[in-house]
Amino acid sequence: MADDSELAYVRRIHDYDGINYGNLVLDSSIEAMRTFEVRPDDTWVITYPKAGTHWMLEIVGLILSDGYPEKIDRSSSSTLIEMIDLDQKLPDTKEEEEQNPPDMTPFMEKIKEAPSPRVIQTHLRLKYMPRDLLEKGKAIYVARNPKDTAVSWYNFTKNYPRDIPFSWEKNIQQFVDGSIEYGPWADHLKEFWEIRQEKNLLFVWYEDILRDPVKHIRMVADHIGRPLSDEVLQRVVENSSLSSMLKTYKKKADDHKEQQAETLRLTFLFKGKKGKWKDYFTVAQHEMFEEWFQKEMEGSDIKVPFE
Repeated sequence: MADDSELAYVRRIHDYDGINYGNLVLDSSIEAMRTFEVRPDDTWVITYPKAGTHWMLEIVGLILSDGYPEKIDRSSSSTLIEMIDLDQKLPDTKEEEEQNPPDMTPFMEKIKEAPSPRVIQTHLRLKYMPRDLLEKGKAIYVARNPKDTAVSWYNFTKNYPRDIPFSWEKNIQQFVDGSIEYGPWADHLKEFWEIRQEKNLLFVWYEDILRDPVKHIRMVADHIGRPLSDEVLQRVVENSSLSSMLKTYKKKADDHKEQQAETLRLTFLFKGKKGKWKDYFTVAQHEMFEEWFQKEMEGSDIKVPFE
């Protein structure tokens, strides 16, 4: 465990507009998003962290490549638009960072040059999106119940280099008080729920895709203007399963050992089952979380699928 003086800058947290972000996220990129030039054939995958981002990216990529993972163009989706380019090894300590300074080039610059059709991922709030996104491009918002989201975030970040000790208890507290990276879960969800009827936005629940992948993958394909034959649809369903995605990412990581982003993809994939939260929450934690959830959802017509 590194103290604050030993931790690499890229591993630290900063505040932007009242929300905590890792230092891999560039304030300049967030500010530039409002005027980012959207193309008519762009597909934007928007999620709160750990709500199925990479699953949806793979689904969209497979739809665009007739169901063949080896044909997916990943040039604009190897990381978040608001981050630096992650095709590099990142240091954990200040000493490592001084010896091999990371390239802080915005990934946004790579996306600007990427060929169409681009598939762009972001965890940013609606207020930071390009002003004309829903007029020009297509957006897919994937929502997930907050209990499983909190568990997935903990499993993803528990081994991060940190300046202070981290635990499941601390993870839950940060999730509830909104100090977690990318800010309050409920605020993020509500913004996109309110505009779910927009023609160029598809709002879909992670749990619904798990329950009926055929139906929802067809919905995604129709939404982005790429309707599928039954044969291709079945191929997309099969190749977007967790087992198939693990094989795809493992092969790409082995083939591109010098590219950090390909290896990082493997860390995003967990079992993805719904209801996993039951293995983590104590009775007291669940009661506290339920009280918070009911307060956040008061007056809302959002029906969150927990089962």
